[in-house]
Amino acid sequence: MHMQEISFFENKNVIVTQTRFIVAHKVVEIKNISDVKIGSVRVYRTFKLVLALIGFLLMFFNAWRIPGIILFFVSILSVYFTDEKYSVHLNTKSGETDSLISKDRDYIEQVVKAINDAMWAYHLKTAPM
Repeated sequence: MHMQEISFFENKNVIVTQTRFIVAHKVVEIKNISDVKIGSVRVYRTFKLVLALIGFLLMFFNAWRIPGIILFFVSILSVYFTDEKYSVHLNTKSGETDSLISKDRDYIEQVVKAINDAMWAYHLKTAPM
């Protein structure tokens, strides 16, 4: 007798069942996941801040004042509007990986919760009686 697979989450290109986590056609077996958590993807702002500094310095030279002002403000706005990115961070038998990345923290939280629920369901199902 084959039991029907229980789905804990299904949205966009992500599916979480009690045995599998599928994202963008990549399949991770729930039994191989030892831990899952919300990760934070590092957003590099150094280059943008250096450009802002260059723009600021150019503002003091008459011939470069307008390009300096433009470079400065565009760089500062770029730093300000750079969104934080979040990930589904998995620890598996083969190592650690960020399997799903999104700017939407709520979405990532839902996927992480579903994977945790699937892990519990899998371990309860396979626990010796």
